[in-house]
Amino acid sequence: MNLRTLPPFTRLDWYITREMLTPLGIGIFAILLMLIGNLLFNYAPWFFSYGVPLVAVLQMVLYYTPYLLVLSLPVGAAVGTALTVNRLTRDSEITVLRMAGVSLRRIFAPMWLIGVVLSGANFALNEYLVPPTMQAFNKLRNRIFLLAPVPNLTSNAVIKTQNYVVTIGLAQQQGDTVLLEDVLMIERREQGSWLVVTAPRGDYRNGVWTLYEPRLHYYQADGVVADMQRANKLVVNLQVTLQDFFVAPTPEEQTMAQLRAQIQRNRELGLDTRQLEVSYHLKAAVPMACLVLALCAPVLSFLLARAGGFVGVLLSIVLVFVFWNTLLLFQILGNYGFLPPAVAAWSPNLLFATGGLVLLRRLE
Repeated sequence: MNLRTLPPFTRLDWYITREMLTPLGIGIFAILLMLIGNLLFNYAPWFFSYGVPLVAVLQMVLYYTPYLLVLSLPVGAAVGTALTVNRLTRDSEITVLRMAGVSLRRIFAPMWLIGVVLSGANFALNEYLVPPTMQAFNKLRNRIFLLAPVPNLTSNAVIKTQNYVVTIGLAQQQGDTVLLEDVLMIERREQGSWLVVTAPRGDYRNGVWTLYEPRLHYYQADGVVADMQRANKLVVNLQVTLQDFFVAPTPEEQTMAQLRAQIQRNRELGLDTRQLEVSYHLKAAVPMACLVLALCAPVLSFLLARAGGFVGVLLSIVLVFVFWNTLLLFQILGNYGFLPPAVAAWSPNLLFATGGLVLLRRLE
């Protein structure tokens, strides 16, 4: 059979895929263990000071592992592809294939396919599993250590729960009561109608909202004001936690849709959304790093494979180090407005992918 006319997926692809699975798994597992060890090391003084039970420690590790896995998969892609190409080159298998007319692009194709699969899996993990587990991690951490006590003052708080959206100009805690100023409460009712309540001041205690001198506007589904009323006081039963007033969810705790909604709310309130927008684009850009590193690592490993087997490991470490620091640099530039958020999040992927393709073209 002429190797120039190989079918879409052949024994060659299965062979390279099998060769890559072991270093890929080792790379992901090693980095994951290192990151978990770093997590335990950072919290070790608190574990011993507070006498945290082993079960609670294991729960924290379990909740945090999906987030660490998002960071580990790109590293695994780089390690797996670099070690695979390093081994195939040193054993002259790639040389034999090239002499038989198989291009480097064709040889690297199964590695790129694995990079695509890892990117898709990483995106799904980051979008569907990481937000709820990070919420559970932060709640457990705060409950155990009380490291993030509720501050007693905040401004421009936004709370969304059940059928209500509440914005608060100023919230101040006094004991178990929260004093409120400039309250806007929107309730979605049946058949698409709305109740909009504005009040200059109010308070919240044990699930009860008391709004003073409120104005109530009733809107029909078509946006027409059906009625407007004033009152001395309005009492609403709506249970929320004190953290809802003072602690906004982190980007890691939200899906892309939730983060986009938060960005929109902050824009309407006139708040700076640059950092949130960068985080929004990174939710897709970071998983794509699996494919980008799977594209760059084989090319660089092929160039340096003759230097020895350790070069594959060293190369993947250096490549990941340079990539992540480039990503952090562009993230900072985006957060401070030197670059548009989308450009800041996607530029590292674009730069490294372009570099890998240029090197591959030269090798061919």
